[in-house]
Amino acid sequence: MQGWPSYDRAPPLSLPLPFLLASPCWLFIAGLCLMLAGPGQLDRFDPAALAAAHLLALGVLGNAMFGAALQILAVVAGVSFSRPRLLLHALFWPLQLGCGLLAAAFLNGFLPVLLLPAAALLGWALLVFAGFGLHGIAKSPARDATTRGMASALAALLAAAGLGIALAGTLGAAWPLPWKTLLDWHALWALGGWLLGLVMAVAATVVPMFQITPAYPARWMRHAAMIWPASLLASGLGWQLTASWLAWLPAWMAALAFAAMTWRLQRRSRRPGDCGRRFWQMAMAALALGLLAAWLVAADLLAAWLVAADLLAAGWAALSGWLLLFGLGAGAVLGMFYKILPFLLWLDLQRKAPPGARPPATLALLPESAQRRCLFVFSACLAMGCALALGRLPGTEAGVGTCALAALVAWDAGRAVWRYRACARNWRETQAAGVMP
Repeated sequence: MQGWPSYDRAPPLSLPLPFLLASPCWLFIAGLCLMLAGPGQLDRFDPAALAAAHLLALGVLGNAMFGAALQILAVVAGVSFSRPRLLLHALFWPLQLGCGLLAAAFLNGFLPVLLLPAAALLGWALLVFAGFGLHGIAKSPARDATTRGMASALAALLAAAGLGIALAGTLGAAWPLPWKTLLDWHALWALGGWLLGLVMAVAATVVPMFQITPAYPARWMRHAAMIWPASLLASGLGWQLTASWLAWLPAWMAALAFAAMTWRLQRRSRRPGDCGRRFWQMAMAALALGLLAAWLVAADLLAAWLVAADLLAAGWAALSGWLLLFGLGAGAVLGMFYKILPFLLWLDLQRKAPPGARPPATLALLPESAQRRCLFVFSACLAMGCALALGRLPGTEAGVGTCALAALVAWDAGRAVWRYRACARNWRETQAAGVMP
């Protein structure tokens, strides 16, 4: 069973809003990093690629996922926020400072004086957030699919953060640890356990609610929170022990099953013209294609014909990463961003509305046309990133496209906040003039 959200428990707007508004700022900086990528195929260990990837993962997706998760933890899981301002400052500033320092460390040859403080700040933000969420869920009576899925995703975030700290210590402080093994498990739990795990959990609520679709199958809703992390763990251990591509079958099958279910539900939406539906469909297509590219690399099926095509398997590994991180991550996040942001603003206005006053509709705060523009630019950026990964487009063009997408999202978000503040200001002035009680 899936619980129905209770918006009376929603935290104050000042808690999730800064995270949501910071997300497009980091997307712009990630675009600048892409401009620094060298010519030819994109190597995932290129300093500019590493910086851009972590800015996407932590700055763009991390901020958006923090903001959305804080809201969902309250309204779906019933987690209470006794000191929201303290929680905001404990999470927001370490996350932003850590993102900046980490990108700078990558661009300067893993400089320890930058890498180690970045690991400390990011470790604090991620571990505190995951610990807070897991503690709140443990005390909550909610046991719906989204709550269980979020608990699983937060546990994966704990693992990814701990492995990231260990990696930073290995590279920046010469800790005697196997960095390649740490890297594999860090990527597995960050991309699979946290990113895709949270998308799976949130989808159980937001896809039926915003896209007006049927619910996910009952069997999936009951068992997904256990099936997905177990599949990841089995595949990761199998890969470490055998180095065979067959080890990835459990994780690939579970992820593809989720993509297929979500795609089928989107096709049955009662809002077929909604742009959010297109974002989710593109995200699921990117997930399937990213898994296919990863499978081709893992199965070593590329060598025979990629050399003839003057491509390298490294480019396909970068392609898989771009499809999963940007295609799946940014696609799902932007699909939710253009729904969640105006809804949060509307919800806060509804709380503040004087007697007899009605807040503007969510589409008045952020119109559908804005999301359609974003979908077009996002599609272009996704294609340019794929071409960059395969060496068919310079990093400059892909970076400019990413910066343009960031500017568009920031403009749309700023206009929505401006309309929200204008409405609240108009109510205050009307009340001060005695026209409205």
